Amino acid sequence: MELTTLDFVVIIAYFAGMAGIGTYFAGRQTSRDEYFLGGRRTHWMLAGGSILATLLSSISYLSLPGEMIRYGFGFFAGVLSVPLVVPLMSYTLLPALKRLPITSVYEYLDLRFSTQVRTLAGSIFLIRTVLWMGLIIYTASFAMVEITGWNIYATILVIGAVTTFYTSAGGLQTVIWTDNLQLLILFGGALAIPVFIGFSLGTGPLVWWDSFSQAGRSEIQTFSWDPMVRITLVGALLSQFFWNICTQASDQVAVQRLLSTPSLKEAQRSLWMYAVANVTLLFMLAISGLALFAYYAAQSGLPIQEFQEQVAPEADKLMPRFIVQVLPPGVSGLLVAALLAAAMSSLSSGINSISSVISSDFMKRSGAGEGDSLWFDRFSGVVAGFTGLAMACLITMVMEMSDWNLVELTGRVNHIFVGPIGVLFFAGILFRRAGKTAALAGFVAATAISLYVCFGREWFGLEQSVSFLWVVPASFVGGLVTAKLVSLVTAPPPDEKTRGLTYLRDESS
Repeated sequence: MELTTLDFVVIIAYFAGMAGIGTYFAGRQTSRDEYFLGGRRTHWMLAGGSILATLLSSISYLSLPGEMIRYGFGFFAGVLSVPLVVPLMSYTLLPALKRLPITSVYEYLDLRFSTQVRTLAGSIFLIRTVLWMGLIIYTASFAMVEITGWNIYATILVIGAVTTFYTSAGGLQTVIWTDNLQLLILFGGALAIPVFIGFSLGTGPLVWWDSFSQAGRSEIQTFSWDPMVRITLVGALLSQFFWNICTQASDQVAVQRLLSTPSLKEAQRSLWMYAVANVTLLFMLAISGLALFAYYAAQSGLPIQEFQEQVAPEADKLMPRFIVQVLPPGVSGLLVAALLAAAMSSLSSGINSISSVISSDFMKRSGAGEGDSLWFDRFSGVVAGFTGLAMACLITMVMEMSDWNLVELTGRVNHIFVGPIGVLFFAGILFRRAGKTAALAGFVAATAISLYVCFGREWFGLEQSVSFLWVVPASFVGGLVTAKLVSLVTAPPPDEKTRGLTYLRDESS
């Protein structure tokens, strides 16, 4: 079965709608503050929804049901730690950031440490975000190829070009509004699959869980001292917790939404919106994976263990295959739009954030970006978008030679610098004695740990790779401890480098 004319009408209407929103907001961009921060008047619900739509991406939307089918629910258990991130962020770093009239989060590092630290973090952000964008475009294109049989490189070009157009035209307001509309589509897609399967099989989640348990996928190891164990409950909780605090504190893609809200209280509400919606949507994606497992197990007629062995290598492909082969016309088009929405919401945020960092951390600081230069900001967005396209093509070639699934690909390749950059911010906010030397020492230590965890087998001769769950927790904790120790044996920074920039320190003190 292939997509019908009705499905393609729905998909084309979706593309046209996104482009139309970008065109609508294009004429309203009168300043850089408007273009990058929406005039700092974004409603907290829209900001929180935009954060989730951005950070979820097609990687998570497509890969998490596949992760559930292939490895069980262990990875999903980590989402329970997400609400703990909100109070930590709300009362440590966020108050300091909201006090500052900044556009890029890396301006904080300039004020707290030095221009060199700011440039380092900004440069890594640019490289990492281009890689992230490439992963997103690849994942969405991978799904579209499974559904339509199109050429993957042509698919990459279409997705990237449309998103680059509406993002570079309309600025952050376009990104936030399209993000929230796309988030509604994502929720609808995650709901449609289990509902349709429930009616088709005449059963529900409890029955599906029973067959899932028979396949041994309902078990999860609580903890192991062996870091090579792929999934444990403690590992999943720590991975999600540390990834979220580092991302919400140091990734311009996420922090830009918090900076766009009118007050600290609104930013804190945005974090709660993100946390609640995140837990809800990931739970729905887990149910979708459970439903897909039950559906294809029933269709195969095989003993459950034999089915599990056969389906595991194909787990990432089951959702797109179900969309095109099983769902009725029109609904298939909506689900394809959901997959595209997951990719395009993240891609648009990456493009706008890259443009804001180039403007604030490189051009404006050097004096080259002063004055009315929205044309340059739009141009840098276009360049960022097409650089992401090139990265997606490269990743496509690499994945053809790899046996990683999508979750593992993201965990190893895209998370290398999440912990190290997080160390710079938390060393600055938590350790008043930490100066530039201590922060950079923590960053170097964290980066070394990240590389060891990510590529221990390939680069360091380990017989087996360390679990990808430990990339961020190990690098962040190791780097932060290093920064603290170095701060104790080096000279403290001058008072102007800490006033109003550290935890619970008043600006007047």
